[in-house]
Amino acid sequence: MRAVNVLLLSDSEELVGGGEHSLLDLVIYLAGSRFRPLVVCPARGALAARLEAAGIPVAILPFRGRQGSRIVPLVRCLAELGALVRAQRISLLHVNAMGRIALYAGLVGRWRRVPVVWHVRVKEAEGWKDRLLARLAVRIVVNSDAVARRFSGCPGARVTRIYNGIDLRRFTPGPPPAGLREALGLPPGAPVVGSVGRFVAYKGYDHLLDAARLVSEKIPEVRWVLVGDGELRETLEAQRRRLRLEGIVNFAGWQERIADYVALFDLFVLPSLGEHFGRVLLEAMAMAKPVVATRAGGVPEIVLDGQTGLLVPPADPAALAAAVIALVQDGVRAERMGAAGRRRVVSEFSLSRHVEAVEAVYRELLRAGHGGL
Repeated sequence: MRAVNVLLLSDSEELVGGGEHSLLDLVIYLAGSRFRPLVVCPARGALAARLEAAGIPVAILPFRGRQGSRIVPLVRCLAELGALVRAQRISLLHVNAMGRIALYAGLVGRWRRVPVVWHVRVKEAEGWKDRLLARLAVRIVVNSDAVARRFSGCPGARVTRIYNGIDLRRFTPGPPPAGLREALGLPPGAPVVGSVGRFVAYKGYDHLLDAARLVSEKIPEVRWVLVGDGELRETLEAQRRRLRLEGIVNFAGWQERIADYVALFDLFVLPSLGEHFGRVLLEAMAMAKPVVATRAGGVPEIVLDGQTGLLVPPADPAALAAAVIALVQDGVRAERMGAAGRRRVVSEFSLSRHVEAVEAVYRELLRAGHGGL
């Protein structure tokens, strides 16, 4: 069987969220298959660097920030992308992007008669834009049922749900690195509750800090480690001071080796107000950590309430605190939930399962005459 060239497009050059990490994992895995990936990024950054380090070819097409009228940049971008598709003999376009890059890919797909897969990881609908892009795509892939509901009224393309997957070799139960607890100033034996994410409004970290104060009133020895960064970092640090949690809540900053920190946690918390999917939950569950998360967006598709963790209403610090206290005080129950979470990820959310599902979509579209095998 001959190799099939697939062009994957990202609207970010950085590794800022779960979508970019999922794209990176998918592309590296695809490189060992019959599908030969080439990735387009809007600029050079961490994503391009990681891909090139793995031997994946990257093309830089600066879709954003062009000067002059809107028409000229549109024509130029279409011409450049169309030329790349022709020169590289691309059989399929896979768009991991929103907005104008998805539009460019859709138009070039029609022009060059190459099928377009639009991979959508955000649940908020965009009206006429969704309807237009759905008509340009042969298939829409979504990462949760919560995101699929965005397209309930969109004609012109079939919607396929494919859950994100994670590399179980990177996220596996085990002890944290020697000295990490001491480096973070955590007392020996203190229960550690942790979270990983971006400090933006919809992640709900202000509610987590309110919950941490309530937990400290009941179990003062509990410590919190928040791994991440974002536009609300200073605001959250000010809230920590106001709540007098300086010695209880540790802002660890963004870390490349997330698994090292998750290994340190006794309990993982995700306080989001409306998660599209919740990839970080998979990472914690794969490491056999019980989780407390909000019943919002795609989270209930991952966390089985009462089995792999506890779900609480979003924006409810009291409920969040009560769930944390319940699991900190019942170590046997927490351990049982962690083990169940690990089994669930292995069964339903492995990276190999994810890639196999994506490859099945590719094969289906190409066999249907959208590009030919």
